[in-house]
Amino acid sequence: MEVFDGAGGCGALTSIGCNDDTCGLQSSVSVPVTTGSTYYIRVGGYAGDTGTFTLNINGPIGSGTVGTATSLGAGCIAKYASFFENFDPASAFDVNGAAVTLFPTLPGYVGVAVGTFQAPSAGATVLALGDDDEVTQPLAMAFPYDGGSATALTICSNGFVSVNSGNGSNYVPSVSELLNDPETSWRCWHDFNPSITAGGRVKFEEVGPIAYITWDGVWDYGGTSVADASTFQFQFDSSNGSVAYVWQNMSPNGGLTGTGFLVGYSPGGVSATPPQTDISVALSSSSITVEGVDLLPLSLLSTTRPVTGTTWNMSTGNIPGTGVIGVEILGLTNPGIPDLSIIGMPTCGLFASLDVLNVFLVTGPSHSWGLAIPAAASLVNQHVFASSAVFQVPPVNAFGAISSNGLDGKIGDL
Repeated sequence: MEVFDGAGGCGALTSIGCNDDTCGLQSSVSVPVTTGSTYYIRVGGYAGDTGTFTLNINGPIGSGTVGTATSLGAGCIAKYASFFENFDPASAFDVNGAAVTLFPTLPGYVGVAVGTFQAPSAGATVLALGDDDEVTQPLAMAFPYDGGSATALTICSNGFVSVNSGNGSNYVPSVSELLNDPETSWRCWHDFNPSITAGGRVKFEEVGPIAYITWDGVWDYGGTSVADASTFQFQFDSSNGSVAYVWQNMSPNGGLTGTGFLVGYSPGGVSATPPQTDISVALSSSSITVEGVDLLPLSLLSTTRPVTGTTWNMSTGNIPGTGVIGVEILGLTNPGIPDLSIIGMPTCGLFASLDVLNVFLVTGPSHSWGLAIPAAASLVNQHVFASSAVFQVPPVNAFGAISSNGLDGKIGDL
């Protein structure tokens, strides 16, 4: 266990104490600290072990009230170029027998509940895939995808297809890897092993413009019977750039490693993290929308704490390039309105009453501002609410503005 002075931020940590096994197999560190300062604690596992742990932290009891800033609600407008649902454990998989097809909207995709499973024919190619393995399969027709064109597809035994090699063959489904791997990919990610003698195989077949890639009864890693088998299919249609996910029946057991299923799509490179999509709900009520590019919602971050005799500093971020005029909002109450559709700002909220409004000119993707707090003891434990708004040209909604999350600043003297 190691303790760091975090005054310089995550990129400039200074170690101030480190220990291993001071009390049996447990560790203990004692370091001097300063009120209001930031410290980081790192816990390492023996021989690379990972997992949960308990930290017991204590010290002398101080006096006074610590100022805090708590985020409220969410900003708008958010659009995401990826989608996913993490079925963990494997028994949570709830789209057996269902299908979703992503149709290109140039840019982006819209996913609708259509698709029919096509059983591999006797002439389908059995791919030479081992455990945690990948192969690159040439296509008879180039496949157009959002961002490029592929003359071959790289197929990983663990349930995903990419437009090029480079995404690896990790058997552990990871949202972070899905969203940040270098190559565009479509996934039904799980720890499969198509090399088990008694199990099924991954098969490839082209019929006209459609390439069918089928996990045909492929067993979980460590699987011992057909109860551990999964059958599903990707369909890549080179005539229109659509991709279908079609599920027959997926193993509920998780295999030897106990992995779940991660279903999703993400373009190559670093992507923003979207809220998780409940695929079954989305397909039964409407559709899945995947944007061409990520658009992060307007945000408000507290860069210091609200303490008497200081300035409570904040930063409005993710300001779009179309932003022209911004507004700093301060209030003594939180209206708690999560959706302002009534005034033409759907999905935007209001989390600070409009008691003080300060206008600023947008000059970049972020704007720093603050509130000077007098050195008055009577202000301790008082709450001040903050938010931001930005007007855009051209407007993105009827009102013409987007709003950030809110901040609940409880004033302290520490």
